[in-house]
Amino acid sequence: MERLAALRRYADDAPWSVTELANIADQVLSRALPGSKSTTERTVRFYVSRGVVRPPQGRGAGAFWGYPHLIELLAARIAQHEGAALDDIAARRTTTSLESVERGVASRLIEALPPLGGALQEAPVPAEIPVGWQRLEVSDGVELHLRDGHPLLSDTRRLGAVLGDLRSAIASKPEAT
Repeated sequence: MERLAALRRYADDAPWSVTELANIADQVLSRALPGSKSTTERTVRFYVSRGVVRPPQGRGAGAFWGYPHLIELLAARIAQHEGAALDDIAARRTTTSLESVERGVASRLIEALPPLGGALQEAPVPAEIPVGWQRLEVSDGVELHLRDGHPLLSDTRRLGAVLGDLRSAIASKPEAT
């Protein structure tokens, strides 16, 4: 359970760009699977095209990747390192719950994930968890709430892209069926 909790702490830093997602996965996997191939943006995009990892949220420069993407990417890289075919990995993604995949990743990465007392990143973990929220108006009657300290609040480019995608989604008319 401790390793699962350590893995879940990565969710606090999401969302990520494709570069950030690949770098995080590469850092974790280089400790867990010495000698494994590096994880690159191209790897992530290839996995998406093969159905191994779900597509990002948003499009273009506003696309972002979350914790479920990280879990799927780690699981795929581990399975491929162990000899599984990409088609089999993609099929498992659609038939296995994310929680089950997450538990499998945590157990496989037991040596790569530091215990909860260890640092997951170079920056120190704040002593207090922020409890405030920032409210951002997306459009009339729609708000986005972000916890104080959320990474999007310090990255105005990505925040603007997320807000733009939300506004576009709200403005688009539903398709007729």
